[in-house]
Order: sequence, then structure tokens, then C-alpha cells
Amino acid sequence: MDKKIAIIDLGSNSLRMIIMRIYDDDSYKLMDQVKDMVRLSEGMGSDMILKPQPMERTLNALKLFKRLIKIHRVEEVYPIATAAIRNAKNQQAFLDLVKDETGLQFQIISGEKEAYYGYLGIINTLDLTEGLTIDVGGGSTEIGWIKNRRLKRSVSIPYGSMTLTEIFLHKEVIEEQAIKSLENFIRNQFKQIDWLKETRKLPVIGLGGTARTLAKINMHDIRFPLEILHNYQMTYNEVLSVYEKVNHGPKANLKDVGGISKNRIDIITAGIVPITALMEYTNSQTLTISGNGLREGVFYENYLQKTHQREILEDVLFHSITNIIKNYDMNLEHCHQVKNLALTLFDETHKLHGLSDQERKLLAVSALIHDIGIHLDYYNHHKHGFYLTLSVPLNGLSNKERVICAFLVAMHRENSFKGNWKNFNMLINHNDYKIIKKLSIFLKIAEKLDRGESSSIEKLRCNITKDTVTLLIHSSLPVALEVSGAMEFENLFRKNFKKNLCIKVL
Repeated sequence: MDKKIAIIDLGSNSLRMIIMRIYDDDSYKLMDQVKDMVRLSEGMGSDMILKPQPMERTLNALKLFKRLIKIHRVEEVYPIATAAIRNAKNQQAFLDLVKDETGLQFQIISGEKEAYYGYLGIINTLDLTEGLTIDVGGGSTEIGWIKNRRLKRSVSIPYGSMTLTEIFLHKEVIEEQAIKSLENFIRNQFKQIDWLKETRKLPVIGLGGTARTLAKINMHDIRFPLEILHNYQMTYNEVLSVYEKVNHGPKANLKDVGGISKNRIDIITAGIVPITALMEYTNSQTLTISGNGLREGVFYENYLQKTHQREILEDVLFHSITNIIKNYDMNLEHCHQVKNLALTLFDETHKLHGLSDQERKLLAVSALIHDIGIHLDYYNHHKHGFYLTLSVPLNGLSNKERVICAFLVAMHRENSFKGNWKNFNMLINHNDYKIIKKLSIFLKIAEKLDRGESSSIEKLRCNITKDTVTLLIHSSLPVALEVSGAMEFENLFRKNFKKNLCIKVL
């Protein structure tokens, strides 16, 4: 299989499309994405009629999307329509016009199906077992309850950032009484969801443009050192702090709040209310941002079916790593050999370092992608690897874990890396850096022990005495090159573990 597919999400506020390529080896890559804030539900009001100008904006944007589909030679297109079309009395007339003008035939999905696709996008890219999902769209809000990695319950509330703005916050100045009325309205909506009372203190996972904007404001305020939104976490107090910045005064003043795009200035306040209210209602203390949602959910549903896999990935982290290894044309056998050797060194010397399974996991991740920088250039590929590790979709890692892995990748070749860890002191501290230096020694040695990328080391054990750690190597092939390379780190090993390093070939 080598094909491109496009997923179009026609919402109340925005029109979005992703183009994904699935390769013969079952890896996949995002090839393009595009969005347009068409505001299709603008002015629908209580009569629920799509108005001419929003329909014209949407139709024009779809024609441009169709051109991108043609340029990319996309073979399969999945056009999905949500709340605006779902609720419109003249939905069929508009969809017929869209089909006549663009050839695109949209599938109208229910609110529950919308919540399900959001869940698929989350559960296949975040390492979580349970939580509450919330997606505040323009015309509806979807809430889902994840338990044991399954979607236990879901509900769609027919109010979103645009409709709530039109009902409660339509004036140019955000008034205190209007905010209170909106908050009470949302709380009353939650009271009608009987199963919400069973979800107290669960983490909330926010997806969609409103949640991402909320996170961007917070990242701007604290000068967060990374740009990745997926798996970004905020406390309840941080969420409230952002809300308090946008819930009063003239809307025009919101243009001065860093992190808000000009297209969301007038609707962001109403969009944040359901998120803060849900956290308050369930006493949740953590908001996790998902950069993936409906579109990615539709993708995973199709991709996993096409590649004969279950609808829920068993291990989102190592699935994403395998995909990265293939995307960046790394030697899969070499990557796994380095990982196995590094983990053996870690396990066999545990009484010297006393590190936990958490650090072991990060060593495994870093070993698997240690050569990612070669995709750009061999020279200084460890430096390229540092920045790539901070950017690629390592699903399931926290931002702190990602930074640690980036330093490990950067330090896999040399005794030091010139990147300043203090630039990331919001995420890692001096003790973390000491751990990184110890882990990097295992990665350095392991990489050299497969210098020829031939997996010539068949078995590795460690013998630890009072003064020396001896690596006992089993191999049926000549390994002088590998042994010589590994011994380059003898002094570094002694400095960190207070023992001499010796290698014996058996």
C-alpha cells in the first residue's frame, strides 16, 4: 500500500483538512494540513438556517481544498460534517450545492460519533488509561469518559464557542453578569449528564482549537521553552489564570493577549467556559492538551483497518517510534540492537546507578532514535538529532521526558553537548542532567558495540568487582572495531561510576 488520503472536517467555526500518506511498510506521514475559519454557523440563530455569506465562504474554501487534493494526487477523501450541518434545517440544499460545485460528498456524523473520533485521535497518541475528554467546537461541545482506555460514555451538548457567544457574549464588552449567566448555563447542562458525577477528580483532556488556544496563552505567559502542544499539561489554577485574562473588558483588548489568533478573539471567552466549568464540576486538577482529535481519529480508524490492526494501539509510544524510524530511514535492526545493548548495560549495572524503570524507558526511546539526525546530515547528526527529538511526534512522552531524550540523543556520540540545559530548566533540573550524563554513557557504549551495524554482539553480560566493571561479550564474528570504539569511553565511565571499564570477548 502506498496511498494518500485526505480527511476534511467541516465544523461550525472552522474548515480543516489533513493529507496523510500511508507507505508500503505501513508507516505514515502528515503531508499537508490546511484550515480556514469559515464560521459556517454564523448568524444561524434559533431558526437554524445556514446563511448565504457563511455558505459562500465555506464553498470557496472547499474549492481551494479540492485543488490541494488534486495537487497531492490524493486517492481517498473522507469529508466529515459536524454541528453546523447537523443542526441546519437547510443542510441538504447546502450539501447538494457542495457536491455539485466540488464533487465532495460529506457524511454528517452525530455528536456521539464526533466524540468517538476525538477519542480515537487521543487514545492512539496519548499514554492514558482514564480521563474526561472535552472538545469545544463552534456549534457543539463533546464530552467523553475514558475508562480502561475505552470510551465508556459520551455526550454532545448543542452549544459551542460561536453559539454561546451569540447567546451570552454578543456585545463588544464582556460584562460580569453575562459571564455569570453563561457559567450557570453550562453548569446546568452538566447537571443533566448523570454519569458525570462518577468521574470526579479524573484528568481532563482538551482537544480542538479552543483547548489549543488556552494552552498557547499559558505557554506564552510562562515562556515555555517548547512549541509542542500535544500532551501539554496545565493545572486547574493555570486554566483559571488564563480564563481570568479573557473574561472581562472590551473584546478588542484581547488582541494584546499573547497566544490568541485574531480569528478567535471574539469567541475564545465563551469557548473556555465549558473547559473551566467541567474541571470545577468534576474537581479535576489537570488539563492535558491533545493536538489530535476528530481528523486524526478518522485517520486511525481507516489506517488501522487497512493495516489489519486493532482500533486501539497497544503501545502508543513505541508505535510512534517505529513510525519515526521508518520515516527517517534509520536502520531498524541497528536501532534495536543499540537499544538492547544499552538496556542490558543498564540492567547489569543497576546496583551502580540505582535508576528506575522510568529512566530505563527513556534510555530505550533514545537508543531507538539515536541516529535520527543522519536524515539531515551525517556530520553533527547528534546535534540535528537534538532538535528533531524536540519536534517529532513521540506520542506518550511528557515534555520533560522529551527534553531528556533529546539530550541523550545529542550526547550519544561525544562526551559533551554544547546545548545549554539551563534553557530548559522549566522542565529539567541539575539532578536530571546528572541522570542524563549517566544514561548517555550506556548509549555511547552500546552504539559503539554495534559500530558496524551488523548486530555482531550476540550476548552481553557484566561482571562487577570492587574496582572494575568487565563487559563479557559473546560473538562469532570479529569485534575488534566495536571493542576499540567502546573503550573510548573508559575515562568517562570511571568518572561517573568510580570503576574501571574492561571488555573481554568470549
